[in-house]
Amino acid sequence: MPKVQLPPGCRSLQMEDGRRYVASRTGGSVTVSDSHAAAIDRMPGNGTAGLVTAGFREFGTGAVRNGRWCRSCQPARLWNAWNTTCVKCGAATEPE
Repeated sequence: MPKVQLPPGCRSLQMEDGRRYVASRTGGSVTVSDSHAAAIDRMPGNGTAGLVTAGFREFGTGAVRNGRWCRSCQPARLWNAWNTTCVKCGAATEPE
């Protein structure tokens, strides 16, 4: 079943047919029926209202951050995005 991420400060979602979905905490997510998910996705401007999507994916599942390469090491090493210097040799890293 699709999940909907509620906007900050919101704890429930009430649909036109009277069905109400209540989250466990303010700004949490609720699991909605397929028909209600389709109705939410058809709403114009739902992204600006805070309801990003009601599809079969969750809001905020994580964005991919590119790492940083150290070309001085042999073989070249890929470090985290926040490592501006190589942990192993101390050379400057460059974005992926």
